[in-house]
Amino acid sequence: MQMRAGAIRRWALLILAGGAIMGISLGIRQSQGLFMLPVSMGMNWSIEEVGFAFALQNLVWGLTQPLTGMLADRYGSAKVIFGGIMLYVAGLVAMAYSPNIIIFYLDTGLLIGAGLAGTAFGVVYGAVNKIVPDADRAWAVALVGAVGGFVQFLIVPFVNQLLNQYAWTGTLIALAIVFLIVSPLSLCLKTSKLAPNPAGNEISMSGALSQAFSHSGFWLLNLGFMACGFQLAFLAGHMPSYLVDQGLTLEEGGATIAIISLANVVGTFVFGYVGGSIFRRKSALSFLYVCRSVAMLLFVMLPLTTASTYIFATAMGFLWLGTVPLTSGLVGQIFGTKYLTTLFGFVFFGHQLGAFLGIWLAGYVFDTTGSYDLIWTVCIGMGFVAALAHLPINDKLVYSPNSLESYAR
Repeated sequence: MQMRAGAIRRWALLILAGGAIMGISLGIRQSQGLFMLPVSMGMNWSIEEVGFAFALQNLVWGLTQPLTGMLADRYGSAKVIFGGIMLYVAGLVAMAYSPNIIIFYLDTGLLIGAGLAGTAFGVVYGAVNKIVPDADRAWAVALVGAVGGFVQFLIVPFVNQLLNQYAWTGTLIALAIVFLIVSPLSLCLKTSKLAPNPAGNEISMSGALSQAFSHSGFWLLNLGFMACGFQLAFLAGHMPSYLVDQGLTLEEGGATIAIISLANVVGTFVFGYVGGSIFRRKSALSFLYVCRSVAMLLFVMLPLTTASTYIFATAMGFLWLGTVPLTSGLVGQIFGTKYLTTLFGFVFFGHQLGAFLGIWLAGYVFDTTGSYDLIWTVCIGMGFVAALAHLPINDKLVYSPNSLESYAR
């Protein structure tokens, strides 16, 4: 499948807008590990308490993703994305002025969690899959992921610099302003509303959900995505704290997150493209999860140095979000694209359930044992389980009136 220059020009604004919105949304989330220690020390809250706020955010994100998917499929993606940005901005501002840990939980968990559901890859990839025709879909999704990954990379050092100049409260306000400025880009992701079908010869949303819930591959995707969420939330939320605990500096922790974000630009494009045009998506997912576990195993077994950390960050960054276009594409490949945003929303709940456990349990284990060793072991094991879970998935198109198109592998 070749990337045609004319088609690239045709979809350039869509790709840039989707990548920018998704990149800012995920870049801020990716930077949360940099806030862990400053918030903990500034507010005299424990790492477990701050970690629980970020864990709650992941859980709320997962719980609200099916709802935002339904809204996007029903009323169009642009409205949902714009609303998500407004919730995200409100959450960032409220976080900066949280007077106690309970309010911090509500601001960080509920507002930003729901904002992420409307601005991250669930709705953005769903919009791109709906707008771009099948012939151009694989590379378009891959490019949106690459643009988003590059914006994430820019956000992390930007946050690091702001933290040095304005402390964590001022940094949150600055991030809210940036996201507010780009909010009009949501108009570029406008999709059609679902029109009522008086003939009744197309599957309904409830019928599509019933079809998916009875498919074993749907639940295996949930299992694999749960492992993904556990791994990424632990690393994004606790990697800087882990490195400081091991004798490195917070600046090196920030550099590690930045390297992950930069390598993710390449990895997301590569896995998004080859999984849609060269290899079967389920095979690419299994390979990716095995590589993740091997990388983590080597990292914890070898002596920890600045160099080894940056090498690990490069490897993990390459493997970071390649799961998302592959998993989203696999859902569309099996069930069609009409209700893709809704169905991916339910699969994504598994991811965020794992993310909640990954970030919260890591804080609990560290406060209880003084070490992250147990969490590293769990992460490695879950990666191998996820790799095995994808192998038996039947990735053939499920025939229904919902799935009339031929979705390329």
